[in-house]
Amino acid sequence: MPRSGSCDDRWVSSGGDGSSIGGLERAGGVFEDDALIDRVTRALQSMWSRLESLPRNDEFWAGTNQRVTRSKVEDFARRCVSRNPSDDTARWALVGFSMQAGSFSGLHVLAEEAATRDGAVVDLIAVAEWVWLEVGVDPGPELERAVRRAGPALLQRLAQPSAGRAAAAVSAFLGGKSFAEAIGRRRWQMFTHALAVPHRDSSDPSVVSEALIVDGEHKLAAARECLHNDASAVVDLVDAAYWWWVHRDTDVTGPLRALLEAVSRHGLEQLAGDPDDGLASSARSALLILDGHGLVSRPDT
Repeated sequence: MPRSGSCDDRWVSSGGDGSSIGGLERAGGVFEDDALIDRVTRALQSMWSRLESLPRNDEFWAGTNQRVTRSKVEDFARRCVSRNPSDDTARWALVGFSMQAGSFSGLHVLAEEAATRDGAVVDLIAVAEWVWLEVGVDPGPELERAVRRAGPALLQRLAQPSAGRAAAAVSAFLGGKSFAEAIGRRRWQMFTHALAVPHRDSSDPSVVSEALIVDGEHKLAAARECLHNDASAVVDLVDAAYWWWVHRDTDVTGPLRALLEAVSRHGLEQLAGDPDDGLASSARSALLILDGHGLVSRPDT
């Protein structure tokens, strides 16, 4: 599920000469959105510009070559927040740097604001989701510490019925559910892993151990059982396949078709006429896959 490596050139600079800092890309989450990515990208680029404009006789440049670099921008953002905790641009730049590093430390930057601003709860869950999708690490302890750090006021607001979807997810997480389950992606996560399981016959024993192959077979069995017991799970399966295609440039049509065989064609045909557009669209996409077609467009387009 995570991208290979812990760093991606997309975030380092927008030019090969390192003349400016680049932004982030969508990770395919349900809470992280274009607005979050734009906000982080603007903050990163703005902090780069602010440091470029900082007079070279400022104490910040002491002992340096006075050239703007990524690490200096991060240090500068940290100094700005230390001097002015309400510096929103610097705070979001620090969040962005933590996201680029595949770290959940940005959650603690947002924690205190989450106690008073409803939108900050969405930010917390969205940032946690982005990092979770990019590096494949559960935000568990870090997210819990960040929420606890926000204080009792946030916990009281989370308990209100009108608190919103993000608050409900945080409450479910604090109540003991896994992060994937709390944000409504338990089945999606299962299918995402199942679609990436290498076929035993095509696995190189020098690369893939027997233990990993057996673990993969267990994941496939669980995915098939889920689909067999509940045909509506095809929504999460198709969504997982499109995630691999759009966000990992990987075509999983073959494994998708194999998993769809666990669902009766009659069941899919019934779902294709369901009043729920999302369910019907996914069922129609599944039928096309079974008929030999590939992933052509999102089921909701």
